[in-house]
Amino acid sequence: MNNKYTFHKFIELKPALEFMNQNSETSRIIAGGTDILIEIRKEDKNLNPINHIIDIHDIPTLRKIKIENNFCILGACCTHSEISTSKIIGEYFPVLKMAVDKIGSPQIRNVATIGGNICNLAACADSIAPLLVYDVNVRLCSTTGDRIVPLEKILLKPYITDVQPDEILAEILLPLPEKNWKYCFYKLGRRSGVSISRLSYAIMLRSENNTIQEVRFAFGALFSVPKRLYTLEKELVHQTISNILWKDVSRKVASKILDETGVRWSTSYKIPVIQQLLYKSLMDLT
Repeated sequence: MNNKYTFHKFIELKPALEFMNQNSETSRIIAGGTDILIEIRKEDKNLNPINHIIDIHDIPTLRKIKIENNFCILGACCTHSEISTSKIIGEYFPVLKMAVDKIGSPQIRNVATIGGNICNLAACADSIAPLLVYDVNVRLCSTTGDRIVPLEKILLKPYITDVQPDEILAEILLPLPEKNWKYCFYKLGRRSGVSISRLSYAIMLRSENNTIQEVRFAFGALFSVPKRLYTLEKELVHQTISNILWKDVSRKVASKILDETGVRWSTSYKIPVIQQLLYKSLMDLT
């Protein structure tokens, strides 16, 4: 570790919060460390004010996956491997399992955490789109108390969240979904393995007699931060499923991406690709 930093390891949440309360402006939380250790080695200028590295990885209350009061409580320090192998996640939240299975390599998945993926907030963070379609909240803890907020409310812009300097993301709260959803997760990278997402999306769909009851779309690595398309979702309720409908949806999504991101060097590639991939995914679901 660079001599500039003092390393602190906590095994209980309360002392970690007390330390952050006193040293929030000069401290940085570390769980798996797959992002911040690279920043330290590169001597990233964003770490210039930081003197303390706070390791919360082995706090037991942040490593649990359990069902309580019709919610799955997912500790923020659970690794992607732990999430992937969890029977609870596999049974109730298959879209999340599909996403974490595609993150990095086995070595990365064994160390990197779901909370770190959220708090680092890279545009290519693969776990966030699935969490968004599950309508999750997050629990943020500090010495002054906890606050529970929708995940999307803390996603501000790339690498910046609304987690306050004295707060620790402790839990992700996933409401248990009904069983009759169809779903998919798709990720496209430059290569088949250990790739950074060029585009990704999660879809959940409920239908009856070929009529849409509810649909949820969340996109990552396409917008500046992962996001849901609520307006489009509402428009589709009670519509009859057809290839014409899904073609129209694919065009609308591509248009929304273009409106928000503008024309970039990658636009000529991404727009037709997302249209075709999304159309295929929707057809496969129905």
